[in-house]
Amino acid sequence: MQKGTLHLIPNILAENGIHAIPSNIKVVVTSLKTFYVEDLRSARRFLKMLNKDIIIDHLTFHLLNEHENDSLQYVAKILNRGESIGYISEAGCPNVADPGQELAKIAHENECTVKPHVGPNSILLALMASGFNGQQFQFIGYLPNKQPMLSQKIKEIEQESKLKNCTQLFIETPYRNNQLLAELIKNCAGQTRLCIASGLTGENEKIVTKTISEWKSTEISFHKIPAVFVLYAGIN
Repeated sequence: MQKGTLHLIPNILAENGIHAIPSNIKVVVTSLKTFYVEDLRSARRFLKMLNKDIIIDHLTFHLLNEHENDSLQYVAKILNRGESIGYISEAGCPNVADPGQELAKIAHENECTVKPHVGPNSILLALMASGFNGQQFQFIGYLPNKQPMLSQKIKEIEQESKLKNCTQLFIETPYRNNQLLAELIKNCAGQTRLCIASGLTGENEKIVTKTISEWKSTEISFHKIPAVFVLYAGIN
């Protein structure tokens, strides 16, 4: 019996960012009956955006997020009986800074096909637009949200960027964006450059690159707006 395929489905980054999803994704999701999702409500809404004729009640959903992973026990059984699975990330590119990699791991262990589909990736979009080194970079994820660990981590990644000529990318919970910016301004050297890419692919997309010295006199609020921070202390 032919085994099923794990399809990694890109999601929108912004509420009005459906234009960033390739047209073939509609065909892919319409062919699937089983989905693993981070959030049930937003996944259903996304599927309806792609194809208003999809009958949601005819689909099977399993939750997979930082709080729910018990459903992973069913993955191998579903794929091995020939049924394909679609994994929908909460936002943007699947399996990058989200729990979907466990699905891909199980699929590979069972010698099933894993099919990644093209879509918006906030990390790469921010890197592309920053003007920083795109050949040497790393994504750090979330920085510590308490002191003194936060200040120490900021100084550490700035020093690493300088020594390795490496671009550093990281994110924060949207309601703490402004606080993180303040800490970056406080702890980084004036000549270090910082790009903040917010609202990517949306109507209010904003990508700003400045030195830390310039950020000190800039009044821009990123409160509650999904953003990627890109720091570069090297030379290019």
